[in-house]
Amino acid sequence: MYDILRSLRFVNIVFLGFILSAGMIVTAHAAGNKQPLMLESSKSFKDTVAGIKGAIKKKGLAIIFEANHQNMIAMVGGSTTPGVGIGFAKPQAGQKLLSKEPLANIEMPLRIAVRELANGKVYVIYYQPSYLFAHYNNPKLKKLGEKMDKMVGMIAKAGTQ
Repeated sequence: MYDILRSLRFVNIVFLGFILSAGMIVTAHAAGNKQPLMLESSKSFKDTVAGIKGAIKKKGLAIIFEANHQNMIAMVGGSTTPGVGIGFAKPQAGQKLLSKEPLANIEMPLRIAVRELANGKVYVIYYQPSYLFAHYNNPKLKKLGEKMDKMVGMIAKAGTQ
């Protein structure tokens, strides 16, 4: 019985990660914004993911999670093209963020998604941190958000070229 409960807990956690990643895209389109940003990759899905992960590590950041969307959909009997959500952070950046806005802990870790569409095109999808921080209406977050925008943009670009 304990093993079944552990398995169900794992499935619930994985499914929650999928829902949170998918929610990023739905929220931006509903608001009519130009977020999330989507970059078409010149690489295969596998090479794009490797490029993103390599760039994250090169920037001295930690990969907090990797959610395989294809595997999650398979858990409920479905199928889809490859997709992954990657959560990453740097403790020092988290400390700066939370010292400026304690309620912003929901914005960490930052996330980047890589998705292969049915037509074979691969996209890197992400929200700019400044966009995520804007709804706090906290001027202290503006400079930090802009600095983090550049870093996340470089990571996304490194994965696509």
